[in-house]
Amino acid sequence: MTESVSAALQAVFEKERAAARVSPARDADAVRGQAVRMYTRLEHEQLAVIVEAKLTLECERGCNYCCHQRVEVRPYEAFVLADHIRGRMTAEQQADVILKLAANRARIAPLAPLQHTQAGIPCALLVDGACSVYAARPAACRKYYSLSVNTCRAAFIHPTDPLIGPLEDDDLRLAGNAVALGYARGVEESGRDAQRYELHAALLEALENPKAAKRYRAGKKAFV
Repeated sequence: MTESVSAALQAVFEKERAAARVSPARDADAVRGQAVRMYTRLEHEQLAVIVEAKLTLECERGCNYCCHQRVEVRPYEAFVLADHIRGRMTAEQQADVILKLAANRARIAPLAPLQHTQAGIPCALLVDGACSVYAARPAACRKYYSLSVNTCRAAFIHPTDPLIGPLEDDDLRLAGNAVALGYARGVEESGRDAQRYELHAALLEALENPKAAKRYRAGKKAFV
């Protein structure tokens, strides 16, 4: 990890790294299953911090300020999302998601990452103010917990202003990173693509182009 962390969290990072490096996923089910199990371990590590530190978190259903920021995903996360959409949504719902993904991709394409973050573009997966793929959400979304809805609201309303007030707990963020970054490093060292891609572009390709998953498993760049 790039930040100074405890020996315990460094051990978590190395364990995730070693497991992903030694046992690379060989088929679509394995790619999905390994990533989902990583998500479970991520949540376990963060829950331990929440309980031990007795944190009061202000995230709740319907509060979606963070769902208007730039999100980046690894290829295996895009494939988990694509599988969830295919398996849980009707054909009509899937078609609607694809239209929204394409519209957002076109809107985001000319923007630099910071411009995207400050543009306040709602995630294409938001439905009635809530995440429509919550169970399959990527690590970037899973790791984020707010200590103050007021800080989130202010950042949403005034995205170019300096951040004022409490936002994240450092120990909670580092616990999530230990798992997610360790797993990503191991995937990379196994010869698979662990690059971060903008969510809408990656998910749209994962849904529309079956060759993306094949490229990934072959050790090639997953998304064009």
